[in-house]
Amino acid sequence: MICIDRVREKEDKFLESIYKSDSNNLYYKSDTVDVSNNSPCVFRGITRMPTIKQCVDNNIDFYYIDTGYMGCYPVKKWQRFTINNLQVRDHLSYKQLDFLTDVKVLKNRFKDITNIDYDNYKPKRPVEGDSILIIPPSLNTIRSLKVMKYLDFEQEDYIDFITKEIRKYTNKKIIVRQKPNRKERTLNGKTLPHQLKKDKVHCLVAYNSIAAFEAIQEGYPAITLGPNCANFLSDNVLKNIEKPYFADDEKIREHSLYLSACQFNIEEFRNEYAMKQVELLQHYPTYNKFKKVIL
Repeated sequence: MICIDRVREKEDKFLESIYKSDSNNLYYKSDTVDVSNNSPCVFRGITRMPTIKQCVDNNIDFYYIDTGYMGCYPVKKWQRFTINNLQVRDHLSYKQLDFLTDVKVLKNRFKDITNIDYDNYKPKRPVEGDSILIIPPSLNTIRSLKVMKYLDFEQEDYIDFITKEIRKYTNKKIIVRQKPNRKERTLNGKTLPHQLKKDKVHCLVAYNSIAAFEAIQEGYPAITLGPNCANFLSDNVLKNIEKPYFADDEKIREHSLYLSACQFNIEEFRNEYAMKQVELLQHYPTYNKFKKVIL
């Protein structure tokens, strides 16, 4: 395993933890990948897309670390960990998880992450609202995904296109949410759940934002237009905006448990639990299989 950090003075603690978990692992800082070595590479953060592309172009497996799917406020304790994808796009049922791993351990982790007892977890059901909330890809995301040549638009083009498409199917108010910085979200109350409730949102429209999964957990339908951890639970067709698909309770419960099993704390990276779980539970086709471009 090769952990490739950004070229900077400090070291990434998650990459360093993986590196130190096995004496055979390597660690270095670089903006390029040694493609003559086909060992799997590990990266953290979407700005590493140029190096990820080098892996994809040369059929080298890559592992990706970024913000967790849930339980990341007010402290970002959990990080998602995926193989050949930026987010988990697979799904395993409760029975499959119980067969593959210790489901009691997963339930305990779920409670640690969400502060909810899984056996008593009942998802919220949607209530029809007055507005549509668009979550555009961030500027950083667009810049990074352009490297893969999957996106060829600017953020304002995306917002304009999606707004016009939505307007074909509904007269509901359209609101655009630009991602607030972490301080605004954690200290100034600009959280997604607060806005969903305040603006009486009917449906959230996202590309690859984890906000889609967060909205569904809060009881708001979502339409996802790109590779997203919420694809299993969401609609993906804008013409359905008035009556978007909303998964039943059991699907939401199972997918929430599955995603909780695909994010990890620093100690789990250090003791190799994270790596073992990824290899055991994630089997979706590689990132370069996703070719959908909406503009």
